[in-house]
Parts: sequence; structure tokens; C-alpha cells
Amino acid sequence: MNYPWLEEAQQQFAERRANARLAHACLIAGPRGLGKVEFALQLAADLLCLQQAPVACGACRSCRLLVSGAHPDFKLITFEVNSKTDKLRTVLVVDQIRELIAGLQLTRGLSPRKVAVIFPAEAMNPNASNALLKMLEEPPVDTFLLLVSHDPARLPATIRSRCQAVHLRLPDEQAAREWIAAGHGYAAESIALALQATAGSPLEAREMLATGQVDQYRTVAVLLARLAMSETNVGEALAALANLDPHDTWKWLSLAAAAKLRACFELSGEPASGKKPQARTGPGVSNSARIAALQNLADRNRYSLSTSLHKDLLLRDWLIQWCRLDHA
Repeated sequence: MNYPWLEEAQQQFAERRANARLAHACLIAGPRGLGKVEFALQLAADLLCLQQAPVACGACRSCRLLVSGAHPDFKLITFEVNSKTDKLRTVLVVDQIRELIAGLQLTRGLSPRKVAVIFPAEAMNPNASNALLKMLEEPPVDTFLLLVSHDPARLPATIRSRCQAVHLRLPDEQAAREWIAAGHGYAAESIALALQATAGSPLEAREMLATGQVDQYRTVAVLLARLAMSETNVGEALAALANLDPHDTWKWLSLAAAAKLRACFELSGEPASGKKPQARTGPGVSNSARIAALQNLADRNRYSLSTSLHKDLLLRDWLIQWCRLDHA
């Protein structure tokens, strides 16, 4: 794992462990595309390593078994295939947590402690959360739980309060650009676009560049700019967007609205905190509520893609509202 933006968090974790200040449960949270799961797996390796150095040696029997997926003292809880439908579940169910609890209560087989990683922790259904909570209240000796979450606010407060927080943050844009550019021939403009399309996520941006998906985001960005300047019409824009993945399209429309909202607050001198603007006038303040509503609409439409709603009409309506923002 070569993610420079995680080095500080790794050091903090190592210091907590060295000073015996490491809780039985840690909640590793942060935006998507930071490498949170890889971070948690590295921490698990550090805790399980037989050498007990700050960083796993990678050569002992524990490290080798962890890589092979056969470590007796490690468990990864994530989405499993539903035996009734043969499809991957979208929630973590109580049976998974009960099985985990039973395993953690057994005698250690190799390492000095048992470790489990739960991802994504916010996907636990209520019964699974309740089962986990009972274990957090009375954790087995020498066990560590690493909960990984994109959206920790969705976890019950009772679980969050019993976990030691590990907050992972996005690197600044320049650091992200340099990391992506290292060893690759990507153009600086393409890297910048990929970071825009992924809200600053270096891993997701690199994936977009590798797959050529950044060209699709460029199409959306150019169309929105041309619509705002009345250089094209909604019908032409709809035709250009027809072959793009709707989920990606709505995500990028939401990001475009968010960027426009930030620009409005910068113009008005107000912080983009979501608080009600003070009694000011100007284009930034007067337009901010409409842009925020448009961003929320893009998010709602993205999450309703699986419904029977007329998706073309939703996109047409959104684009019409976008065109009107600068001409109100």
C-alpha cells in the first residue's frame, strides 16, 4: 500500500498501540477512494504479525496466512451472496455478525490477538447492528474490530460512541495530482478533470484515467458549460448524454451543481456551510438556494434509477433548470 495521504493515520495508529491506548473497536471513516479497506487490512496485519513490530513483517507465518486468506485469527465481514437468489447482498445481516462473535470467542490459533474487519459498516441491518453492539459492550479479551465506513453517520450512535475514531482525509489537490502522475503519462488536464469527477478521490481518479472514463466526464462538463452560455440546447445535450451511464451522469451533475454553489458563496462572501445566508444581496446569495435544490435533485434522481420513473424526462427537466440558473 503506497498511499502517502494515509501515512499520518498509520503513524497515529502505531503510537496508540505502542502506548496501550488502542481501543477494542476502531471506526475508520472517510470519503470513498482513499484506500480505507487496504488501510484496515494493513492495520490487521500489524496486529496479527508474530514479530509484533510497528509494521507487519510480511514474512512470518501469520503474515503469509493472512495473504492467503487462511488466517485462523482473522475475519472479514462484507457483502455475501444470498443463497436464495444467488445475488450479492446489499446489506450485512445478523447471521454474519453472530458467526463473527462466535469465532472471536474461540481460543486464538496463532497470533497474539484476533482481528476482524467489517466493511461497509453502515450496511449492517438493525439486527446486525444490535448484535454487534452487545459484543462492543463486553468485548472478548485480545480482540480488535476495525469498522470501515464511507458514511459513519448512518451507523447507530451507540456503536459510534464505543469505537475509537480514525478519520482519513483526502489529500490536497496538488499532492493528489503528483501521486497520480507518478509513473504514468497522463496529461495534467486529464488528471484535473478526473479529480473533479471524483470529488478529489485519488484512487477513483486514477481508475477513471486508466479506463478512459475521464473522456465521458469531459463530455458532461463541456455540455454543462455550453448550456450555461446558450451555445447548445437541451435536446442536443440529451442526445450527447444518451449513451453515458445514468448513475455516473447524475453523480457528475450533482458535483457540477456543488461546484457552482461554492462559486456562489465565494462571490457573496458567505461560507459554504449550509447555514442560512445573512441579509445580503447579490447574485451569489440569490441563486444559491436554487443551485442547492438542483444538486439535491440530481442526488435524488441518481438514487431513483432503479424505479419506473421516466428517466429521460427527469434529465430533461434538470438540464432546463440548469440553463435558467444564469438567466434568472
